[in-house]
Amino acid sequence: MMLKRGMRRWITGLSTLLWLGASTVAFGQTAILGESRQTQPGYGAIENFTILSYSDIDGWDEAAEFRISKDGRIAYISNYKGFSILDVSDPTKPKILSKTTNHPSVQSQYIDVMGDLLLVNQEGVRDDKYKDWVSGIRIYSVKDPAKPQELGFFRTALAPLRGTHGFSLYEDPKGGKYAFVATQMDGFFNNILVIVDLNDPANPKEVARWWYPGQNTAAGEKQPPNWVADAVGLRQRLPNLWVSLHDMTLYKDRAYLAYRDMGVITLDISDVRNPVKVSQIKWSPPEEGNTHSIGIKVPAHGGRPDIIMATDEQLTPADCPFGYLHILDVRYEPNPVQIGTFRLPLNKSCPPDRPGRRFGIHDIERMVKGNIVFSAWENSGFWAIDISDPYAAKAVGHFVPPVFLRAKSDSGHADDVFVHDNGLVFATSSDPGGGFWILRYTPGVKGTVSWTPDLKNVVVNYESKPAGK
Repeated sequence: MMLKRGMRRWITGLSTLLWLGASTVAFGQTAILGESRQTQPGYGAIENFTILSYSDIDGWDEAAEFRISKDGRIAYISNYKGFSILDVSDPTKPKILSKTTNHPSVQSQYIDVMGDLLLVNQEGVRDDKYKDWVSGIRIYSVKDPAKPQELGFFRTALAPLRGTHGFSLYEDPKGGKYAFVATQMDGFFNNILVIVDLNDPANPKEVARWWYPGQNTAAGEKQPPNWVADAVGLRQRLPNLWVSLHDMTLYKDRAYLAYRDMGVITLDISDVRNPVKVSQIKWSPPEEGNTHSIGIKVPAHGGRPDIIMATDEQLTPADCPFGYLHILDVRYEPNPVQIGTFRLPLNKSCPPDRPGRRFGIHDIERMVKGNIVFSAWENSGFWAIDISDPYAAKAVGHFVPPVFLRAKSDSGHADDVFVHDNGLVFATSSDPGGGFWILRYTPGVKGTVSWTPDLKNVVVNYESKPAGK
């Protein structure tokens, strides 16, 4: 990342840059969650974060879900057009190692890595000119990340079904490697869970399915009249319900399913070939649901989690109030309880004059190893949230990417976050003009971020520095 000379001197403790305060215009100041008044930061605002680097991935700037290797040296990023692999061993200078392109009839938003295996989803694009594509998950060897080698393909659904969306890899202590896949399948209404054996990656095999009662149309199950199809799920309001598996987070012998308007469903996967429902918690109705992702607060005691977190993908003006973070107590598994929430200032006011119109939460750090949760809120940016008191979560940092001028947008964007054990916060912006960010949580910092003249990198200007610097 290009940094002004003054910032380099600040990093060495010699001086501090002036903050360009004019680019952090506050929008939508409003009272939320009581009588307090809070200010929503504008595009380009940064507080309690520093930016180590930015990459537009050589034009593949619509960076979506991603993973970082255990040693922190490699980033694997889904890019809609395919996937890219970056060397991030020097977090200030990420380098592209390889780019693998999809057929234009499919897109990739999800990716996961286990050892030398990389899987990427293949979901149909919304283009009527493609009639004969198939979706599923592609399986690669990334033993040499500069030269991914395709090993196999697991087919899920034929056109016109859009097919596979979110998925997660799982290493079962008794049975080896599996993929838990949210996908459409022939004979089912919307996405269900399919579990795939990956022990022979050239010949992946389905070993189990789980679906919400009513989805198995081939078996004669009937959907209530207010259930809506995936094609219109995000655009329908209550009393319509979107019953579809979006994604899941796996921890020990539990699978936590983000099941849209059915909320969070917990499965016992101690027998991976026979998943069993443990519990469900939902809030739609009376609220809109659209549960998108699940985060786990990793417990110090080493057992199953005490607290999990769910995000709701309520993003558009018709969704006002926008989706927010739900904090759930799951100590008594049969009866999970919501004990807290976190909302941004824009979540209730939905101001019509704010550029960009998607301000709800999208994704969350999947494994939270401490009291700070990192999250992505679409046009509201990336946020650090303190849940040391889960009944009263509070904001402790934000980075709202600057307006994506390269794409002639009027807003910035945040899609996904991943926090490595090395303390680095990796993040993506999947809108055109977005890209890949490497950040560090740095209490005491405040400033602004703007694009370089060629719109290929960013400059950070600080108003304040960490205490003691």
